[in-house]
Amino acid sequence: MPISLSQPQFLAIANAAAALFPADRDPFIAAMAAALEGLPLGDGSVGRAIRDVQCRFSHPEPPAEESRWGRDRPNFSRRGKR
Repeated sequence: MPISLSQPQFLAIANAAAALFPADRDPFIAAMAAALEGLPLGDGSVGRAIRDVQCRFSHPEPPAEESRWGRDRPNFSRRGKR
């Protein structure tokens, strides 16, 4: 059954999907449809569903590496790995 969304609601979902890895976008849209099923479709319910579903698909940031300018000595551990 189609879900009737306003244009701003649709754009909010599309923008949330665009922030994810490409492989996660289609499953995100499917999870959004499942999350919105049976709910009254207002801006608040769509926003809460986006927040809840996007948290399931977000991946943690990789650990930040130390800047090469912040070291006392050079680090040659990556030498030759191109």
